[in-house]
Amino acid sequence: MRKDTILKSMICVVGAACMMGSSFVSNAEILDDSTVGITYALDQYISSLNIKEVKESEVVQEDNTPTCKYPEFEGKCLAYVEEAVNVREEPDEESERVGSLPVHGIALVIEKGDTWTKIESGITMGYVRNDFLLFGDQAGAYAEETCPKVAKVNTVTLNVRAEQKEDSDCLTQIPEGETYEVISRDDDVDGWTYLRVDSDIEGYVSSEYVDVSYGFAHAISVAEEEEIRLQKEREEAARLAEMTSTKRQEVVNFALQFVGNPYVYGGTSLTNGTDCSGFTMSVYAHFGYGIPRTAAAQMAGLQNVSLDSIQPGDLLFYRDGSGSVGHVTMYIGGGQVVHASSSRTGIIVSNIGYRTPCGAARIIWD
Repeated sequence: MRKDTILKSMICVVGAACMMGSSFVSNAEILDDSTVGITYALDQYISSLNIKEVKESEVVQEDNTPTCKYPEFEGKCLAYVEEAVNVREEPDEESERVGSLPVHGIALVIEKGDTWTKIESGITMGYVRNDFLLFGDQAGAYAEETCPKVAKVNTVTLNVRAEQKEDSDCLTQIPEGETYEVISRDDDVDGWTYLRVDSDIEGYVSSEYVDVSYGFAHAISVAEEEEIRLQKEREEAARLAEMTSTKRQEVVNFALQFVGNPYVYGGTSLTNGTDCSGFTMSVYAHFGYGIPRTAAAQMAGLQNVSLDSIQPGDLLFYRDGSGSVGHVTMYIGGGQVVHASSSRTGIIVSNIGYRTPCGAARIIWD
C-alpha cells in the first residue's frame, strides 16, 4: 500500500474518532490544534510500519497460458464407440434421430449437460449421451493413444523411399489426393513420414509433400446418409451397365462379394482371411482356373498384357521394397481394383492409381 493512501485512510479514521469524542474536546481546541497533532501522529505511525513501496514493474502479472495438455481438443469431444452413436434432435432417447457420429468422430461442444451434450459436427447438430463421448484432454489422450493418423499427398507424384534420405531407393510412387496410414517409428526424424501403402509396401516420404492429421470423421446427417445410399446405388448401376455377360465380368462380380472380409498373411479363404495372391487365386479357382499361388509366380506364369489395354478381371502387379513383385490386385473396371490390401483394411476397392503397377496379366480371353 502506498504512503499517501495510508495517510488518507488514517485521516478519515482519526477524523471520525475526533467527531465521536467531541464531548471531551472543545471546538476551539479542534480548530487550533487537531491538524498538527494528527499529521504528527500519522507520520510516526507510518514510519513504524517500515512499508516498502512496490513499483509497477515488480507486480507479477497473471499467467494466461493454457493449462490443458491438448489445447487443440479444448471445446471439442470425440466419439467413444465401437461403431457409431445416434445424434438426437432433443436430449431424449425417444427423440428423432438427426444423424450419427461414427468411430473416431469429432465434434464441437455447443452445450454440455449432466447426461446429454449438444454437439455440432459437419452439418449435423443435436444431442449425444455423455456416456459415448470424451471431452478435452481425455479426448486428446485417447486420440494420441488410439486414433490412427493419415497422410494425404499434396503433390502430383510422391516417391516412397526405403530410408529417410533423398538418395534412398524409391519403393513406389503415390499420386496426389490419395490418403495413406501413418506408422509411428522409434527412428523417426524431422522432415520424414513413414507410410503404409499396402500389405507389402511401407516407406518414407518427405513430410512437406503430405498433410498429416488424425483420421477423424464427422457426423453424418440423415440427409447425407440417404445421399450416400443413393450414390452407392447409382455407382452399382453404372458398374453393372459397364459390365457384359462375359466370364471376366462374372469373375469380377464374384470377387466383389468379399469386400470387407479380413486380410490374413498366407491365407486363401475368401471369407475367413486371405492375402493378395490368395485372393486372386481363390476367386479364379471358383471358376475352374488354376493359377499360381504367389504374386510373383502369377505375373511370371500368366500371359501378360499392356497396362493401357487392361479389362475387368485382369490382374495388376506391384513391386515390393526389394524390387520383387509382391502385391497383386484385380481390375474391376471404372478405374478401380479390388484386392486384399492389408491387415488393417482387409479386402477393399481402390483407385487403380493408388500405387504404380509394374505389369498386368490376363486369365480369361474372349
